[in-house]
Amino acid sequence: MPRSKKKDWLKMPIPHSTFNDDNVEEALLEKARELIAPGDLNLQFMMLSGNFFETKGYAYSAIRDWRGMTKPSKNQKRKPILDATFACLSVYLGSLVSFQVDFWYAYDEIKKILIDNDREDLWIIIEEKLPFVSMPPAEMFPEKLKSPISPYYVIKQDEDLCFGELYPSVYLSNIVKSLKSRFFCFFSYQGYTAFGFFNLLPLGAKFGFEKEPKDFEGVPTSENIIEFTNNCETIKDLYVALITAHNASMLEQFLIEDYETLLNNLLEMDDSGGLH
Repeated sequence: MPRSKKKDWLKMPIPHSTFNDDNVEEALLEKARELIAPGDLNLQFMMLSGNFFETKGYAYSAIRDWRGMTKPSKNQKRKPILDATFACLSVYLGSLVSFQVDFWYAYDEIKKILIDNDREDLWIIIEEKLPFVSMPPAEMFPEKLKSPISPYYVIKQDEDLCFGELYPSVYLSNIVKSLKSRFFCFFSYQGYTAFGFFNLLPLGAKFGFEKEPKDFEGVPTSENIIEFTNNCETIKDLYVALITAHNASMLEQFLIEDYETLLNNLLEMDDSGGLH
């Protein structure tokens, strides 16, 4: 069977739901600029949230402040390369961050046991290793795979949010040569997920680590989502607003029709044990 060409691996999203509440989108964008890049005109970002379907599809909504990025459209000739890249990366990373979540809960249990037994000295030693737990054990690698499955380094995380840096070898970044993003965050909330991608390290960002995200209460109308968004104090809160807007179909939705083939291609190996 002939090997897929690199240019065919990146699945272009197509319109799934065309309704868009411009006021909701603008409120989310303005609050994102305030929380992610206060006063930094060079920092660009995309934030998205989506849902998986049994038919191997992934539909997502997004807010974008990235120069040169175009939304997917049936009529445009220019391909939405950046949009497709981040959407596909979110599918790829979402299947891997679960390792990180499992490790987080395991380490939290270890911390409680050690501190309860007055062995905080041991916990201090273990805590120094936490940024490196994104690499799963060798026994979990597919046969012949020499490098770690996990393509990122954890900078900081808590039980809701994981902020990390992508390794330069992440294959979707290799395919899209113009992609300069190396930083991302992953948010999990009540069974829903959201991602953020940044072209630079967002030094002034108010992520809200060690703080509980605000819960959205009431009916998810346009007015209520905008009010909630305007009162967001952290990026965690903003993710809750984005997830709520997506679930309420307040933003355009775009579909990656077949994320499973993408993941399979990314994890295929050649005879030397490396990725195709």
